[in-house]
Amino acid sequence: MKLTDQQLHQLDTDGFLVLPNVFTEAEIEALRAPMPALFAENCPENPREADGVTVRNLLSLHRRSEAYARLVRHPRLVEPAMQILGEDLYIQQVKINPKIGFAGAGFEWHTDFATHHTRDGSPKPLALNLHVFLDDVTEFNGPMWFVPGSHKRDIPYERTIDGQKWELWTVPHAAVSDLVTELGMVSAHGPRGTMLIFGDNMLHVSPPNISPYPRWIFSLILNPVSNAAGNNVPEFAHERDRTPVRALADDCLLSN
Repeated sequence: MKLTDQQLHQLDTDGFLVLPNVFTEAEIEALRAPMPALFAENCPENPREADGVTVRNLLSLHRRSEAYARLVRHPRLVEPAMQILGEDLYIQQVKINPKIGFAGAGFEWHTDFATHHTRDGSPKPLALNLHVFLDDVTEFNGPMWFVPGSHKRDIPYERTIDGQKWELWTVPHAAVSDLVTELGMVSAHGPRGTMLIFGDNMLHVSPPNISPYPRWIFSLILNPVSNAAGNNVPEFAHERDRTPVRALADDCLLSN
């Protein structure tokens, strides 16, 4: 799968790109099928919300599930990423943020590069986040909000500990206010099967889900091998395998 010139221009201008109907209903069902067993695992790769019960993230899924081992190598994810970055990429992080209805907490205003650079040691903001919506994402169940064009700005950040005791590098609210006043704010939503792409310097936030409806979103971060992190962090936070990712066949999610 290749992005069009218009899509590449929009990604460069806005900093994010929403592509509906990239994955079929049958493919989404194949990706949802392993989830009950994965949710049930009591392991560090399943960190919990503040209540100590609700799963906040499911991490390193490509090492826990054959379906996700295929998804991280799917050509509809890998080929656009290589088209954008133009070099060999490795799998940096794999997760699902399920945002369970009424219990799914949010994430403060941030850029991913603040964490990837300060915590992980990636030199440059080159990593790409590629999302697949496993649920319908609406204005009500905690969609991500973006500040269009903010990826081209110099954004300050600071180390914080949020209410769930997560260590984050967040953007001060005064800086967010200035950027939102100038550039505006939009939410990324769409039916399940939608793909979302955004870069490491994109200013965004993930509000809590206080609706009755879950909001499962799969996230694959691909990073150039030349930009590999140098710090020692848990593998589920930043994968250690720097082998360049190679795309599988387009029907890999449904083939035997």
